[in-house]
Amino acid sequence: MIATDKTSKISLLVEGYPRYGFQILSKILDGKRSGICITRLHPDYVVQKYGLHNVDCCWLSGCTGKNVISPKSLNQLVRALRSRTKGTKDVLVFLDGLEYLLIWNDIGRIMWTLSEIDSTLGNVNAEMLVCIDPLTLEQRDLERLFGAYPRRIAQEMLASVTSSQSQRISEVLQESGGQTVGDLLQSKVLHATP
Repeated sequence: MIATDKTSKISLLVEGYPRYGFQILSKILDGKRSGICITRLHPDYVVQKYGLHNVDCCWLSGCTGKNVISPKSLNQLVRALRSRTKGTKDVLVFLDGLEYLLIWNDIGRIMWTLSEIDSTLGNVNAEMLVCIDPLTLEQRDLERLFGAYPRRIAQEMLASVTSSQSQRISEVLQESGGQTVGDLLQSKVLHATP
């Protein structure tokens, strides 16, 4: 589980530069958990760069098309998440583009939208990571967000996720007896991914 506050299914992933959010998403999902990614970046780029081939990606854009969510329509964002999470279990929703939404909407509407999404996620046992760069937000907006949702520091979370993956790999190696990594790869006990 990601959320640190039992009352909220949303956590803020505080990051600056370099940005680690997509790496964290890729490592958490690791092909075993389903994910929904809502991003300001073009979905094809995100899928290619971070290997998120099994993730349902939506583009926050003023363009029209399939899997496109207008930054002006927060109701569309809520509806898209409701339809995508309906009947699912253990889904991780990843939002990269909160600053972009704030260009088109005031913080009050954003807070209402996050509250609606939080209720939806609670009904389907899903969680959401919202990437934010504190330098791109006004102080009063940041305070409202920090007052409502738990924070995770991106660098610390990346280290934690990477550490837990290393631990799983070493557990597999211990269970394999005297086999080498080459033996494990040939016997398909441990899969290497590019």
